[in-house]
Amino acid sequence: MMNSILSRYVSLSFVGFVLFMSSGCGAASNGPQADSNEAEKTVKLVLDAWKSGEKLSDVTMREPGIVINDMDWTLGHKLVSYKPSSEARVAGNDMQYQVELELKSPKGRIVKKQAIYHISTTPQKLVLRQDG
Repeated sequence: MMNSILSRYVSLSFVGFVLFMSSGCGAASNGPQADSNEAEKTVKLVLDAWKSGEKLSDVTMREPGIVINDMDWTLGHKLVSYKPSSEARVAGNDMQYQVELELKSPKGRIVKKQAIYHISTTPQKLVLRQDG
């Protein structure tokens, strides 16, 4: 079971990395800019689904599909609450959201983390998390 989770995480991480790098990281990129309204809806949809107890795999199977990379969710942490801690920012062709997360570990320990979510809306919805 753990091998399949790690394998899926590595695969999603690779896909996310390739998409992120191909979208360009500078202001002079040629691809389409992420729609800020759609990006905000997408990150809220993802975080609300996690908070309500949905499995990451269920959310990624929705139509239209959303690629999500969040290691804590993959490892079974529960999202107790979240709070956006700043306004969205443009990051290359993506939107970037800084969020304060309150998580409950599989062992029941409560932890708070700062996370930055990178959201792409074209050509596919992509939600990538990095710890801030």
